[in-house]
Amino acid sequence: MKKLVFIFSILLIIILGVLANFSYAYEKMYTLEFEASDVSKSFDLYLLLPKEYIEYAIRKDDLDIEYKGVETLKDNDIPSINIENKNDISDELYKENGIEYIQILLNQNEDGKYVFDILEDYPDMDMKYRIKNVDKDDIVHINNFEISDDVCKIEYNYDENTIKQPNTTFVPFLMKLLIILLAVIIVIGAVAYIKQRR
Repeated sequence: MKKLVFIFSILLIIILGVLANFSYAYEKMYTLEFEASDVSKSFDLYLLLPKEYIEYAIRKDDLDIEYKGVETLKDNDIPSINIENKNDISDELYKENGIEYIQILLNQNEDGKYVFDILEDYPDMDMKYRIKNVDKDDIVHINNFEISDDVCKIEYNYDENTIKQPNTTFVPFLMKLLIILLAVIIVIGAVAYIKQRR
């Protein structure tokens, strides 16, 4: 029994070590996914990235770039902020409560969704969306939204002017890991019990 517990402990240490190394091997991202329904008029959708996030991405990418408003993204390539077309960066800054935001025009992908990748370890959900056309100029706050399986899903109903998160069951990674460990312990305990009875 002691030998079995020792082997299990060594296995657990190896698994946790591999997981720790894997998580630091690359910058982990999650995806903001915005989907619109009941759209009776076309609109432009902008992602508003706060100055703090841009400075955070610059530090994460270990770049020697000074934040200078819109020019920061227009004149530099920041790997953690993937913008395919620099023309999608608006010349107009958005300001709210003394915070400066750079506006990035988003385009629908082949699934009809607007997606953008965000650094997972950035501590805040302080980016926003701006929905703009002749009739609307609405700001969408997403600071209370949850990330599930590396995706933060946002559903927007244009005609009703409502925004929500789809009903999903969120199981954190650590909870999944604990469930797996518990299952392994139960199996090892059952095997050890059967061997003792023989």
